[in-house]
Amino acid sequence: MKFHIITAMYNVEQWIEENIALIKKQTYSNFQVILIDDISSDETIIRTQKAINGDSRFKLIINQEKKYKTRNVVDGIAYAKPQKDDVILLLDGDDKFAHENVLSIIKETYETQNCWMTYGSYETSLGQRPKRCAPYESKVILNNSFRSHPWLASHLKTFKFKLWQQLNMNIFQITQKEIDRVLWHSLLKGKFRHCYHWKNIKANDLHDPSNKYIKRIDDKAFTFPMIEISGDKAFFIKDILYIYRIDIVHQEGPIQNYGSNKNEKWHTRLIREVLINKKKYQRLTEL
Repeated sequence: MKFHIITAMYNVEQWIEENIALIKKQTYSNFQVILIDDISSDETIIRTQKAINGDSRFKLIINQEKKYKTRNVVDGIAYAKPQKDDVILLLDGDDKFAHENVLSIIKETYETQNCWMTYGSYETSLGQRPKRCAPYESKVILNNSFRSHPWLASHLKTFKFKLWQQLNMNIFQITQKEIDRVLWHSLLKGKFRHCYHWKNIKANDLHDPSNKYIKRIDDKAFTFPMIEISGDKAFFIKDILYIYRIDIVHQEGPIQNYGSNKNEKWHTRLIREVLINKKKYQRLTEL
């Protein structure tokens, strides 16, 4: 089994060396890492190159145009050229694996559970394990009601490439019609504050320059359809495999924090609401 670790980066000079060091320490070594720098203004590239130190399993892509998180993930998977049974892992540049046995645990999970994707348990950089680290109940799986249930499909997120191949890339687009529909529903529900902040947001505001990919919430955009396709083939891993950094949220400086700006915060909420209301994917019995 081969793993393809996709890491999107922007101004992560403080953390990328530790991130790469923990990948290199993995007891299971059949992997490649695609690191994509999205026009960092600090020493992210220099420190990444130093940490890679000639290891051929690591490929650094330096963007010449701003692409934002979603497009970087899509491009990274394409660049990796995985085989259909290979497994994709998403690891943000400022986060890290929890320990050196992460890949070994994931490999064993795929082999023993015959699953198509996994989600699981993480710890924050402040040592907290959120309550959302839990499996979906059987009734949610049976009713395919993931979009209306509180979000549980958290880090570490992994999936077979052949599952990714089932997706239409329009899942990363939001139309003006979808925005108008969400505004109308919010108005009917009396969510006047939401309507006030959303009324002037246009579809173009939410996408990267290609207008094909939303800038953020990429995990929900593809995880909803993948878990709908998978059903009980999506497996929850209780072991903590991922350290999610939250202590950077309150720092000032060039860190790309999409939710720090008030307008961007409401952009993110609007994207999330549209994704929840998109058409569900149908369950498959085989890939």
